[in-house]
Amino acid sequence: MLDLYAGYNRPPDPKPATKDIQAIFDAIAATGHLTVADIGGNIIGTYAMYICPNLARGGRPFGVIENVIVSAAWRREGAGRALMLHAQDSARAAGCYKLMLCTGQGRPGNLRFYEACGFVGDKIGYQVRYVAPT
Repeated sequence: MLDLYAGYNRPPDPKPATKDIQAIFDAIAATGHLTVADIGGNIIGTYAMYICPNLARGGRPFGVIENVIVSAAWRREGAGRALMLHAQDSARAAGCYKLMLCTGQGRPGNLRFYEACGFVGDKIGYQVRYVAPT
């Protein structure tokens, strides 16, 4: 999965230190999950979903999706759609009142993909990025 991440970002993000990987997986499992699309033992796609507790909306949580990646060799083969439908099923099962994600506006194909998966682009997202400590 880390190789899939490394091949997606430009410039590539550094991989976490080997000694930290299990603790990172455990922290993700405490608030959500990682899901992979696997063909013949090869991870061809993934997403991370986090379930966020919430005091609004009657106490119903909301879900956030991050790191949706499908290997270039497997795009347009249905893996991404299957991952997004799985995410929606998981969010409903967790009692979420909504599931959200962000994607870059400069990628019209991504926008069309998420809309075809049932997401609605009716809000504006903002972010602040931080440089990794050296």
